[in-house]
Amino acid sequence: MTEELRQHWDLHEIDEQAVTREAALAKHPEQRRATESRLATARSALAALDHRVAESAKRRRVLDAEIAAYDAQQKHFEQQRLAVTDQKQYEAVEHEIAAVRAKRDRLETEALERLEAEEREEAARPEKAHAFERAQTEGAAVFARLDAEEKTLRAEIAALDARRAVVAANLAAPARSRYERLRAGRAGRAVSAVMNGACGGCFRGLPPAALQEARRREKLLVCDGCGRLLVMPPEEGQAP
Repeated sequence: MTEELRQHWDLHEIDEQAVTREAALAKHPEQRRATESRLATARSALAALDHRVAESAKRRRVLDAEIAAYDAQQKHFEQQRLAVTDQKQYEAVEHEIAAVRAKRDRLETEALERLEAEEREEAARPEKAHAFERAQTEGAAVFARLDAEEKTLRAEIAALDARRAVVAANLAAPARSRYERLRAGRAGRAVSAVMNGACGGCFRGLPPAALQEARRREKLLVCDGCGRLLVMPPEEGQAP
């Protein structure tokens, strides 16, 4: 392998490691959003339950006041009934009593249904509270892991950048300029290894003559598919 190919191969290996770490970092925002979404869902479920219970209790207080008012009305009409002197008046009062009783019964039914619903909600609350606590615990663990991973990955990328600067400095200016231009336009990969007779970047097969040329490891080739520089990996046991 020529010195020029060796330098390009060294840069290729450094850039592959950097791209892998950048790809891992790029997944972090989505992992954070997914964790935050699970936490928000659990928080909302618990808050919604508490809101329903609070609103139902508020409505029951209104119902209790209205029921008490109807009770007072019914007692008032019952007192009037004692004072009536003819059948027509008696029937009129009975009608009023029946109407008040019907309204009170409807309110009492609603109050009872709300109370039963509140009891069901309260019975379900421990599970939702536990789910929220679990989401908080798991979320904290995920965020801590991602923070640690990010710190490690950024440190590794910085070290790779430092190594890369040293290796790139050994390239002649035209070769370095071409390499950097290709790297910028091809997702951080200017060089592709020739793997199984094809470009490792776009997987386009090499013509037989080009493949023979690559095996000689004497000069850089250019992939007709993606435009990357092609290098045959060093033979096993051979230093790059």
